[in-house]
Amino acid sequence: MDLEGKCCSLHTIGGIIFGYLANYVYTAGLGMFSGIATLIFLFIGAVISGHLSAKLFGESSLNQKQWLSCGVLPFFLVAIVVWILKYNNLI
Repeated sequence: MDLEGKCCSLHTIGGIIFGYLANYVYTAGLGMFSGIATLIFLFIGAVISGHLSAKLFGESSLNQKQWLSCGVLPFFLVAIVVWILKYNNLI
């Protein structure tokens, strides 16, 4: 598997974890700011996953543009799907 595939896989796993935790941020009782707080939480999760993948695979081989381009879309797609499933008590 090439480096972008590994980065995408790591971001997908991060999306599962942060998507599951996003339900708890959303239902924390923040009122009308709960959706905004959850999206900020997911953005921070994407940055954490990106920096983790850069440290894991080497910063010289994977720069910020690469982990952003190959990891952000799968992270948010998986995170939002897991968040919706957890919110509806399907998982």
